[in-house]
Amino acid sequence: MSDSSENFGKNSSDMEFPIFKGDDGCYYLLELEDREREYKQSIKGLEAEDLVAMSNSEGGSIIIGVEEVRFPDGKKTGRVVGCPLTDELKQNVNNKASSCIPAIKVDFEEHWAGGMPFVEIIIPEGTNKPYSTAGGCYRIRVDGGNRALDPPALIAMVLERESQTFFKRFREATTRLEDALDTITKKLEELRKTL
Repeated sequence: MSDSSENFGKNSSDMEFPIFKGDDGCYYLLELEDREREYKQSIKGLEAEDLVAMSNSEGGSIIIGVEEVRFPDGKKTGRVVGCPLTDELKQNVNNKASSCIPAIKVDFEEHWAGGMPFVEIIIPEGTNKPYSTAGGCYRIRVDGGNRALDPPALIAMVLERESQTFFKRFREATTRLEDALDTITKKLEELRKTL
């Protein structure tokens, strides 16, 4: 690793992407894989369960064209190996995202480091949790990796979604009931005035 860290990459919104050039001439990402970030060397490594895990968590990014490496001192980082944002890549990812149940909407950004492009697939937190692959695989993102959703966590996720739906419908029904009571009260007052 080089001691002189510089930011060399910018995304389409001109926000800096934390990248540095190592002593070996390679470009590295300063941020490690975590709950909201995963690196894939190529699109071949991306599975629908990766998208499901991000959507079932708080959302995040999968970076294509970056391989995870470990330095001799034990520190891990991502080395930029390159991957352009092509229509074929978008179609491949969108096909995987739409095969999920329910379908997951993703977005794309292309970043650059030392003349090499790499792709950020942005996965929002799901609003219809839990999500699964077409094969019924439920995953969640935890500490830089994906793990299966166990039955209690899956039930908790379903109950959370259903309770939110219940409270929304309850508030709507309460509002309609209050409006109806206001209308009845006004009509009763009008009737009293005429008597």
